[in-house]
Amino acid sequence: METALAIATTEIDKNLVVKVQRQRSGPKGHGLWRIIRLLVYAVLKGYFSTRLLVKHLRKRPQVWRRLGFDSRPSRASIDRWKQQYIVELREVITLLGDEYLAQVDAHWTILDSTPMEYYKDPDARWGHTSRGEFKGFKLHMSVDERSVPLRAEFTTGNYHDCTQATKLLAPTPLVGGDSGYDVQAIKEAVIAQGSKPIFVHNPRREGKEAKRPTPKKLKKVRVKVEQANSIIKIPILNKSWILVRGFLQKATLAFASVLATQALALYNLKKRGYPSMRISEVRI
Repeated sequence: METALAIATTEIDKNLVVKVQRQRSGPKGHGLWRIIRLLVYAVLKGYFSTRLLVKHLRKRPQVWRRLGFDSRPSRASIDRWKQQYIVELREVITLLGDEYLAQVDAHWTILDSTPMEYYKDPDARWGHTSRGEFKGFKLHMSVDERSVPLRAEFTTGNYHDCTQATKLLAPTPLVGGDSGYDVQAIKEAVIAQGSKPIFVHNPRREGKEAKRPTPKKLKKVRVKVEQANSIIKIPILNKSWILVRGFLQKATLAFASVLATQALALYNLKKRGYPSMRISEVRI
């Protein structure tokens, strides 16, 4: 509990979150920085059910106080937050990604997406991956060569990876990805920000026989984004996206998980000098 609290309170900084906070009508509320801290803390501890999270907070008032709340958040409030702040969560991911890049000498932004399959959700859509068809959603993400997330997007499964690519770009010297990103507009966007695009060649109308081998530079680091996807989906989320219903709640869960991963990496970078993302060390 202490480690998760330390990560949420130190890495989800009030001054950082205030940069993305929007004016909303109605009562003042708890404040976005407290809400995001709570969502990140819940992921770090593995409380994906609102009921279990509220039960945890009821038994441990020191938790919500340490997170900055003046009173214990209600179940109705938390359920509402899980549908209300996906834009802000995505923007905080970008800010944390930039904060991380300011502290390391990163060379790569590596792009990829991973399916979050769940055909029973009414908002799920059919999509394609290299392994075939699936029904559900996609988490699009970019990472550096240490597998630390830099940017993230969330869509239904029918969105092609290339449609989200420019939103995932981060200011590193090199940008890479598989053949789905080998698109002229994406290359131009990469060059425009001062980076060099290195993508797997997609022959398209030239035919498969014209396909060129994966560039050696990219071959060495492509696995890093797959590792990041695995970290988020298996030990962190553990298929918890099937517990929530609807696009907004799933997007919030995915973004909060990326944020938790970033916060964990930043915390360990400062503490140990290396951005470890082992969630098992937090959920002891």
